Amino acid sequence: MKQSVRGLPQRILDALFFPIRALFVPEERSFGLTSLRDERFEIVAMHAKGKVLDIGCGKDNLFIKNWCDHPESVGIDVYAYGGVERVHQDMTHLPYADNTFDTVTLIAVGGHIPENVRVKEFVEIARVLKPGGNLLMTEGEPVTQTVGHLWRHFSYAVIGKKDMDSERGMEEDEQYCMPFNEIMGYLNAPPLKFTKQVKFMWGLNNLYVAQKSN
Repeated sequence: MKQSVRGLPQRILDALFFPIRALFVPEERSFGLTSLRDERFEIVAMHAKGKVLDIGCGKDNLFIKNWCDHPESVGIDVYAYGGVERVHQDMTHLPYADNTFDTVTLIAVGGHIPENVRVKEFVEIARVLKPGGNLLMTEGEPVTQTVGHLWRHFSYAVIGKKDMDSERGMEEDEQYCMPFNEIMGYLNAPPLKFTKQVKFMWGLNNLYVAQKSN
């Protein structure tokens, strides 16, 4: 893990001012507060190991560049955001061999997987994971996640900026958040087995961990 984990004083400050962070500090650190994006990255990095594939890596491939130590870790996205090195439009056929990665991450992108391909995509994720490897997935709670996305669309538009969803566009069968029961179905589909849930951001965001059986 490249970036250091926040110290206790910073974690307390971030927790106390979470509503301010949710409204005004989504992506870049501001007002001495950790961005929501960086907190998600930190939580995921604490559970990641070895060679990492970050699916839906987004602009500048930041999780891989800033948080992953393994030199062969890679970020991949369906859209050519600036700084994305690997663009691949069909995530149901990943361009990697079986059992390639120790960790696969889906950071705040689960709902953006089109509903009609979700089963195939999770099968493909399991294929490229090594036995004993982990799938790490973050998803917020449905109501707050939807409100947060809508607020971001509005607030970014006010300052003449596009958020990533607006830049890429949303397909009809995408959602702002994948429902919990659906997540559990994918993470408990052999060879994957759900092992852990970690709540953060006042319990409004979640890290889900599933392991591929040996």
